[in-house]
Amino acid sequence: MNSLIGTGALIRLALRRERVLTPLWIALLVVMAVGQVKRYGQAFPTPRAVADFAAEMSGNRALIAFGGEIYSPTIGGMTVWKIADIVYTLIALMAVLTVVRHTRAEEESGRAELVGSAVVGRAAALTASLVVSCAASLVTGLVIALGMMGAGLEAAGSLALGIGVAAPGLIFAGVAAVAAQLTEGARTAIALASGVLAASYVLRFVADGSGQEWVKWLAPQGWSHLLRPYGEERWTPLGLILPAVLLTVAAAYRLAARRDLGTGLISQRPGPATAAPGLRGPLALAWRLQRGPLLGWTAGFAVMGVFFGGLAATIPDMAGQGASIQEFFRRYAGPEGASLTDAYLWLIALSMGYTAALYPLLAVLRLRGEEITGHAELLLTAPVSRLRLAASHLVFAALGTVAVMAAGGLTMGLIAGDPLRVLGATLLQVPAVWAVGGAGVLAFGLLPRAAAAISWAAFLFVNLFGEVLGPILGMDYWIANTAVPFHHLPKILSGGAFTAVPPAALTGIAVLLCGAGLLAYRRRDTA
Repeated sequence: MNSLIGTGALIRLALRRERVLTPLWIALLVVMAVGQVKRYGQAFPTPRAVADFAAEMSGNRALIAFGGEIYSPTIGGMTVWKIADIVYTLIALMAVLTVVRHTRAEEESGRAELVGSAVVGRAAALTASLVVSCAASLVTGLVIALGMMGAGLEAAGSLALGIGVAAPGLIFAGVAAVAAQLTEGARTAIALASGVLAASYVLRFVADGSGQEWVKWLAPQGWSHLLRPYGEERWTPLGLILPAVLLTVAAAYRLAARRDLGTGLISQRPGPATAAPGLRGPLALAWRLQRGPLLGWTAGFAVMGVFFGGLAATIPDMAGQGASIQEFFRRYAGPEGASLTDAYLWLIALSMGYTAALYPLLAVLRLRGEEITGHAELLLTAPVSRLRLAASHLVFAALGTVAVMAAGGLTMGLIAGDPLRVLGATLLQVPAVWAVGGAGVLAFGLLPRAAAAISWAAFLFVNLFGEVLGPILGMDYWIANTAVPFHHLPKILSGGAFTAVPPAALTGIAVLLCGAGLLAYRRRDTA
């Protein structure tokens, strides 16, 4: 039988399932890119103003590490510096989630076996997922390119940006397809593909932070930067982008042909025939389920701390910096002011908190996964209450957050030469992370079917609204800032005095959200 038979029907099914989520992703990325052009056009009305701003930003290696090198002192060039790397990362994440949702997640739930009982070829599901994901990436790149040209920017730079946006989506669609063949669980596949994405981001960050541009050639996200939109466009990276897409997709098809439906090439180790003495309670079972992600997150944050701490020594003094840079870092400095290095370390501590906010959300979604697979229903037939089952996972969501942040803060502090202060600053982010996790628990209890979407929306809101989306939508930074829980914490690394009220209030909010979510979970049906 033709291995691609039924692909058209599965593409239509995937498009129907994605009719809300994918357009929202595309709209978010387009608004971020095109909206930034309009924002900078209003902020810098003359070429001289934007050139002065570009020269000021270029002299600060910390800001260059976050946004990338500035290849053109124009509105287009500064827009790429401000927003492009975020868009590159998000479109890659969109591709990973889309491909895994329509491949490995379908097999894990048993729907793929049901669909496969019809006239459907072996490679049809994989092909449909890649077509939908890659089409979404290409459409996003095209709409952004057209939007940039509509905003008055030159066509060549807009085309380069559009290609740069689409490229990570295409590449990581292939990476996710490979991960889906290697693993037996959707969560593991997402974690594997996201780990590759995180490594790519760190390499790009280090390349720009250290000024070693050759390191960008090692990172797929770096290839999009090397296209240099609105600068002296270079098309050489296409020689890496296209082969990377073809190789990963070809590898996914080759691996898919070598495995059975529902299995992965990396087989899971079978458990013992009888439960071990230490595995006869929900807490021990939750540890068994959560320990892999926890160890991976902890190791990843420890490595991140080393890289970010190493860049602290390259940060210049606040004196002599331009007004724009001083205004930017003043947002992260206490009332008494601070050195640029202290403000940088506090900014990194905040960034670690933003990223770590995903950990408790994923831990809660693991509990939702246990419901979907029917494992939770089996456990509840034993003398285990719902609250006890849910609490066993929430314990690791809460304590795991502390471990993850401590690992990042300790390594960053040791490398930066100030371990105690940096560790304290990163641990101070924990109550805000708990508050975000509490939103996930509430969604799990009240709207279990929408829990994943709500959790990801909360994570993206925390990461994007205050610094990116709020100002693009016309809100002053100080107004948008109030909606982000992390920004209410005392800036103890950068001149602020410690006060227990904000972290205590955020902890209280987290407890209330979790309590409401658990109460709703206790009253609803498991499904």
